[in-house]
Amino acid sequence: MRDRKLKFILKTGLLLLRVYCFFRQPKNKERMLAALLIIPALLLLAPTYTFELTLFQSFLFQAMLVYGLLSIVWIVRHHYRLAGTNFMIYLLLLIKVNSPIGVGYQINQGQEQLKVLQFNVLTSNEAYKATIDRVLQLAPDFVSFQEVSYQWANELESGLSEAYPYSKVVRSPDESQGIAVFSKYPLIDTQVIIWGGTANISGKVKMAHEDINFLALHTRSPTTKLKWNARNEHLVSAKEFIQDQQGEFLVLGDFNTVPWDKRLLNFKSSTALTDSRKKLTPTYPTWNPFIAQIPIDYIFHSKGIGCQSLDSVDITSDHKAIMGIYELKGI
Repeated sequence: MRDRKLKFILKTGLLLLRVYCFFRQPKNKERMLAALLIIPALLLLAPTYTFELTLFQSFLFQAMLVYGLLSIVWIVRHHYRLAGTNFMIYLLLLIKVNSPIGVGYQINQGQEQLKVLQFNVLTSNEAYKATIDRVLQLAPDFVSFQEVSYQWANELESGLSEAYPYSKVVRSPDESQGIAVFSKYPLIDTQVIIWGGTANISGKVKMAHEDINFLALHTRSPTTKLKWNARNEHLVSAKEFIQDQQGEFLVLGDFNTVPWDKRLLNFKSSTALTDSRKKLTPTYPTWNPFIAQIPIDYIFHSKGIGCQSLDSVDITSDHKAIMGIYELKGI
């Protein structure tokens, strides 16, 4: 019995010694650390099939920057295996971040231009006058607002009605789901569509040479799996609605998801719409520095509409506004 115990102790000690010696070797240290860095990378690169993966990948851009910086750190410290591993992960993440952002359609001889602003005002934001003054200063032709509380609805109608004689405002008992559109051009066939208890505004902007379909929406913030499912169903409803319409389209709003989300990619491909982004253009949250923000606000356009530019604009909310200039091919 004592011999067995002694053998067990010796074997265990020998195993621990081997493990210790293994980790003492610099090459093996690098291999283990590289393996640890690959595990989160695989989760970041996987398709966003689940609620947990979708949340984890919301900050893909920030993760890409971390891997890029680590590549530099390992090179400086002469750990070239680690540097190579990190750099390959960085490149793969860079591709995933940038692949949904195309150059967009360019229509250089469009008959008309339309300046469009998209802005989530934030229900609790009380900077009514500053917001309205900034919108008037930017002078878009068409504006979509989300999180329009009863107070926001009253203030927007009062402050913008002269410059924007055409509008549709939807008040909701859930004030974070209030929504509104304002236009310098006539709005026709406007209607409020309810999907999953959330209001959306559709209609047409009547231009001189053609009528442009629009859909303004605000999906639920996917902070729980139930809300995540509701947001995904909202995108499906919007996709089916757009597919049933004829003519050119602008679809804009707070989509509460990032460009590389599988569901948003499906939305774009199924509707043949193009994201107006020419670069990442993050919009939320404004209290974070630029590198800690994510893009969740969008203006999508159809093929007969060209996007000259899209830029983010600081106004007064936890969201940045985005403003695009579009050329319309005309009929």
